[in-house]
Amino acid sequence: MIPLIVGTALAVTTPPAPPVTRAAYVAERLARDPVFITDLAPRAITARDAARIRTAIGRMPVPTYAAVVSDVTPENDPQGGPDRLIALLHDKLGRSGVYLVVPPSGIGLTVEQFGTNLPVTAAEREVTISEPYNAGVVRVVERFVDDLRSGQAQQRYDKAYAKDRAGHKVKPYAEADDETDLAQQAGVYSGMGVALLAALLLLVVRLRGRGKKNGTKR
Repeated sequence: MIPLIVGTALAVTTPPAPPVTRAAYVAERLARDPVFITDLAPRAITARDAARIRTAIGRMPVPTYAAVVSDVTPENDPQGGPDRLIALLHDKLGRSGVYLVVPPSGIGLTVEQFGTNLPVTAAEREVTISEPYNAGVVRVVERFVDDLRSGQAQQRYDKAYAKDRAGHKVKPYAEADDETDLAQQAGVYSGMGVALLAALLLLVVRLRGRGKKNGTKR
């Protein structure tokens, strides 16, 4: 009876395991893959989108960790906003490099670096000013990487800032997000044109036939 009593007492006094936080979960995933994409995105991120993000991150000149997560705000995450999340991810991973946190919409890119010296702030601001509201996460990440690799991130930001101050408004992208959609639209319009042309030719033939009949009756 004594072992049973002791075991029961230990079971009662053992505190429950603490819940896994978002930062801990994302950091654990980033330890295996430098790109984390949430499966709770408001709109689906396709496999092609994910591949493009990974390709862009792979072009970075230093180790880079990108977390595409639902909007991180103090209201919906007690651990704080994206800056706080980046700090937690770095603490848990313990790795130098560039850290990106961005929502699936692409609106609100947040970047920080540890142990590197790249113009990440200029690139982040250039993307924020230059990309329209409907750019999406893929274009935002790709543009950020392009800015850094260009070696002219600050110059690009200065130019974008000057245009913004002058009242330049960035136009949203067309509804077609990529070349495939554009090709499909072109195919639809081309097919409609061919059908319309065929209908017009048929109408002309019929009108000519009626004209001939009327001439014969005379």
